[in-house]
Amino acid sequence: MPDQGYYKKRPRPESIEALSKYLRSNAIVNETHQRDEHRFKVDRRGMPDLNVYLTNIYIVGEADVMEILAEAPETNAIVTMSAWNGYSNDAKSYAKDRDVGLFKFSEFLGAVYYVGKQFLDYEPPSLEERARRRNS
Repeated sequence: MPDQGYYKKRPRPESIEALSKYLRSNAIVNETHQRDEHRFKVDRRGMPDLNVYLTNIYIVGEADVMEILAEAPETNAIVTMSAWNGYSNDAKSYAKDRDVGLFKFSEFLGAVYYVGKQFLDYEPPSLEERARRRNS
């Protein structure tokens, strides 16, 4: 049965469970806590906690970031959960200017290892970079 747009902005429960599973298997993550359907806390070993806002917005825009930060000002990371979702460059810049990381699901899994500017600027390695690492 179609979801009638229910998950237009809300992350799907199976996506939240997948994220939680990946994070719990990560050695730097002590715990994860789902606070509500959007808010998720990641307690990292020896690093500041992350207050993550989970969304299912297809393309996160600058106005979406503004809305999220007005609703959840404690947020220091926004993750759009579905594999085909993304964000605009303006949204990424706007979030970074407010010390908030804006990530796709898979990007966040790599960014979780970092703090500060490295966290905000995290980009996954390119295909060429990954191939070079495998071959060295």
